[in-house]
Amino acid sequence: MKNKIGFLILFTFSFIVLQAMDGEVELDTTQNNILFFKDPRIDILEKIYTYKKSNPFKNIRVHVFQATNRDAVFEMKNEFSKRFPGIPTFISYQAPNFKLRAGDFETNQEASAFLKKVKPFFPSSFVIEETVKAKP
Repeated sequence: MKNKIGFLILFTFSFIVLQAMDGEVELDTTQNNILFFKDPRIDILEKIYTYKKSNPFKNIRVHVFQATNRDAVFEMKNEFSKRFPGIPTFISYQAPNFKLRAGDFETNQEASAFLKKVKPFFPSSFVIEETVKAKP
């Protein structure tokens, strides 16, 4: 019984003290300054990352050959590389076809001039513009 009365008195006293403090306590509303030191290389990396992410490259290439058989496309790649050494070739897969594309031209005129050289050996070739995520 004495414990209950002591607890009740303690609880009441605590409540009164808290009520009294409620009017007296003021919160500091001034803002503190925080100083950050950052390596300047982080800014450079951030610019590179956002540039690559938001600006895909447009490449103009010559579509040389297309087949469902992977080996046939690689044979054509070898034949193309023998006839036109130094021209980069790219093989891509879009179900169900493997595609062989060549060159990395900046203008349609450059690609068309190259197409005229390729057409006698690969008659089904044509110029195509494609979007690439990163420059090879």
